[in-house]
Amino acid sequence: MQHIPFSASLSDYEKMIADIVKNDRNMVYLYDFEGIHYYGVRGFVGNAEWLVIFGAGGVMETAFPPMDIDDYLYRRGFVWVGMIEEVLKWTREAMN
Repeated sequence: MQHIPFSASLSDYEKMIADIVKNDRNMVYLYDFEGIHYYGVRGFVGNAEWLVIFGAGGVMETAFPPMDIDDYLYRRGFVWVGMIEEVLKWTREAMN
């Protein structure tokens, strides 16, 4: 899809995705597709806002910069869950 410059390597792509999901200030969304839950993490890479989508078992499905991320999330029915730091806090509290 030409989202990544040709000069970028697979390790560059993996680092970019890791940077997005490790940033506690990035936002988490839930997408329910016929009872199957997918999670999206929204964050910036340079000047572009990217969406990283995970499926069952935390396996990454895709990562890309939608043209209009707000419209993309809205049209597909993604529901905002919270910032990564909040979700991790809730998870830790629930496990105690």
